[in-house]
Amino acid sequence: MTRVTTRLRHLDQNLRTGEVRHDPLAFAWHERTETLRLSYEDPTDNDWWYGVLWLRHGTDMTGRHLWKAVNTPRTLAMMTRHLCMVCSASCMRNDRRIWWLLVGDSSHAPDGTPITNLPPVCEGHISESLATCPRLLERSRLISVAGTAPYAVTADVYAPGADDGPTKVLHEQHIILSEENAPLLRFALAKQLWVTLDDLRDEPLILSDWHEHVGRSS
Repeated sequence: MTRVTTRLRHLDQNLRTGEVRHDPLAFAWHERTETLRLSYEDPTDNDWWYGVLWLRHGTDMTGRHLWKAVNTPRTLAMMTRHLCMVCSASCMRNDRRIWWLLVGDSSHAPDGTPITNLPPVCEGHISESLATCPRLLERSRLISVAGTAPYAVTADVYAPGADDGPTKVLHEQHIILSEENAPLLRFALAKQLWVTLDDLRDEPLILSDWHEHVGRSS
């Protein structure tokens, strides 16, 4: 039996060594909420989204590819603008639905709403993703959704320290974006966004066509 081999592509979602930044953090007074919040020593308006500070990375795609690390600003754009994790192209179909490729079933919020922190995949890279990712080939789920909404973040949580500045006290916590969690979010540094998947529909015909293609090629 002939084994199909395909070169694994570098994903636009992943971080490169030349994009890593170590910008110093600080706590600063926020006038609107009249509270302290986590900030950078040189803050900009683009540092905060959804009431939380976001990890900074460069976006010029320079340096060595880091397989297990994601570029936070690029991934945030993919999640909110529905851009492909492979090539950054739009994943919007002509019928205004959005392609999404999951590893197995989606995660779920406590009320049963499907959620994910993985960006979508465009139609042109569905087959390539299945061919090059063993996890996807074994238990992939191709879906389309009508839309998404911000739901939660994966974030590190900091507390005011001594002279060394903010001290990390919690690592990669799952924090729901809610008024109830606003005090915690003000002390958090977000790395990834979770979104709800609205009107999720399986796309079994396209997926079964791909599995049939792989079977014929094996």
